[in-house]
Amino acid sequence: MSTIETVSQRLSWAFPDEEKRSFKAAIIIVNVNRLIPASYIYPLPPPSTSEERLDFICFILKKETGLIYTRNEVLVAHNVLMGHRDTQEQLNFSCDIAKIQDHLNEYKSLQLQSAFAKTFSPIILFPHRTTCSLCDKQLKIIFQACAYIIYCTKIEPCLLYKADCHQCRRSYRISSIYATDRKETIVTSESQKVECIHYSGSLVFSKEFLVSFSCQLIDNYVTFDAFAASTLKTINKLHSNNADVITSDNLARSLEAVWLYYELTNFVFMTSKSTEISYPCAMSEGRTKIKGNQSLRAIFIERNLNWIYHVFTVFWSRHQDIFGSCKCGNCSQVIILDGHQKPRRLVCKYDNVTSLINADELGPLNRGCPYPPRRRKLDNRQPNDAGHYYCDHHRMTCNEEQSVESKLSDEELNNYLKYLKNFDQEESQCNIGRNDMEERFESKKRSMGFIASFLNCGIIVGFSDAINHEGPRKITDHLLTMIKIGAKLPILLVYDAACQLHKFWNFRFNTQHMQKTIYTQELMNMKLVTDRFHNTVHKGKLCKTLFNPDSEQNKIDFIGINTSIAEQMFSYLAKFKIALGSFSYPTSALFTILLFHLKNCDKVNQNPFQQGVIIGSSLETIIQDQTSSQTYCVFETLIIENGYSENDDSQIDDTYVDLSDRDDNP
Repeated sequence: MSTIETVSQRLSWAFPDEEKRSFKAAIIIVNVNRLIPASYIYPLPPPSTSEERLDFICFILKKETGLIYTRNEVLVAHNVLMGHRDTQEQLNFSCDIAKIQDHLNEYKSLQLQSAFAKTFSPIILFPHRTTCSLCDKQLKIIFQACAYIIYCTKIEPCLLYKADCHQCRRSYRISSIYATDRKETIVTSESQKVECIHYSGSLVFSKEFLVSFSCQLIDNYVTFDAFAASTLKTINKLHSNNADVITSDNLARSLEAVWLYYELTNFVFMTSKSTEISYPCAMSEGRTKIKGNQSLRAIFIERNLNWIYHVFTVFWSRHQDIFGSCKCGNCSQVIILDGHQKPRRLVCKYDNVTSLINADELGPLNRGCPYPPRRRKLDNRQPNDAGHYYCDHHRMTCNEEQSVESKLSDEELNNYLKYLKNFDQEESQCNIGRNDMEERFESKKRSMGFIASFLNCGIIVGFSDAINHEGPRKITDHLLTMIKIGAKLPILLVYDAACQLHKFWNFRFNTQHMQKTIYTQELMNMKLVTDRFHNTVHKGKLCKTLFNPDSEQNKIDFIGINTSIAEQMFSYLAKFKIALGSFSYPTSALFTILLFHLKNCDKVNQNPFQQGVIIGSSLETIIQDQTSSQTYCVFETLIIENGYSENDDSQIDDTYVDLSDRDDNP
């Protein structure tokens, strides 16, 4: 029997009444059923809603054919037509979603109490793949949830579907994979390419909306709150029926959570070999703390912050190997660094937190606690209570004595200050100095911003929080960290207090406070100069010769070099003062790195959505995998110091891992 004869036979079975038998009715039933599957309410639709669904199909048939069909006739025709694959293929066509929407709007006006009409949307978002990536099994598509898609000028209701592989314990969603056994959300290079991004909750973000925010962030310094408020105003003026879908505050919080992970995924896929990255299941947690404990999002970011920074600084310090030389003509010849104090944020007053990454060279470095202080409630204020200046982890230690390392550091600081005073008697002594060294142990409620490093072509290659101060020791730690994690630094260095840094290195090099290693030796081999803008106020003899970029001995190296690039970039970054200061650690550090990455991409005219650009280059062997650079969080080191075993995962996990809000879980 031919295909035409088979379809004709199926039509006669589907429509026993010849007056109602037509190809048009059959096509409508097959394709509308595909757009309006019976499983659009999970786990199963109630009988009343199933009947309303059939009523809606009857309504469409009447509008399109002029004939009246009963529920039973539609159901019989559906079962007969959908029971034969060739018939489905012959009757399949690309259905006009706009026409279905017109019918739905008219149906809603006639059936005001219909639960089906209120919840159904013709916009259906299917999972990004329907075969399991582990076992290659073909998966059944089932309903997941009702949601709303956020566009730049409209909000559209939609239906989300998923495909579950129970054997591999994976649930494939529209832009991610949910690992049910590990309670993790996995984003792959394949899922990242879809047009709509959804991790959890009832909001789906169109890619155009997320990209628009990134562009507005870089060019117009917009904040999450301002962008959300502006978008909703635009939508409400164009579509007044969307006014009650979501508030501006909720949209801003959801946008912040989704954008951070979306751009972090783009960053990882562009700058590393990774094609897959796993996030905690509660990805939409917009807060640093949940019910008094660190949130899963904060724990994930802090544990992986060193690796993210490693990827950032290795990639951009070698950007010339990937994208070629910049148009400036002397790409990557000089590194310029300075501190930026505009984005200061509230931090814990506890000072005795040390960094050990450069302990072999510098000893324990006083870092300070990066966490925000616990806010004091208005109705619970007590006189002389200083606990509200500290984070939850250090509230009980606010009167603790300084550690032995800090006392030794104090003694060394006094020796160094005496060394500088002796220089006062010499003609070469400079009139410019850093007085924040003597203020190091004063009480501070806000951070001192951050230290950033730039190549002379304007590319940002380094970043570190300056919680307590910006001084020679912190600058040294900043540079050593970049060298140790694989950054490629030029031999020429510009710093606004290069003379002070030079004296600091000469005084401490090859002592217990700056051990001689291959890393510190690389620093000692650098040529230091002061930028042209600040050099005008330096009066010392050496500042006008040894540290002057335009002196006879230096001008060959610095011809055509913009030594003020740091000040110029800080003028740009100062416009992000509100955005950078609004985040708490560790989200503040992640946001800063992503901001710098997007700015660098814009600078070299590269699309941040590229994937695997390091494949085949020298960076492929230099950039490490994610697991190689994971570290403890600050609060986890406090737990270990208090006597918990490093291998006792149960105590840490029970206390700090299962902290997500149940409403945010998939």
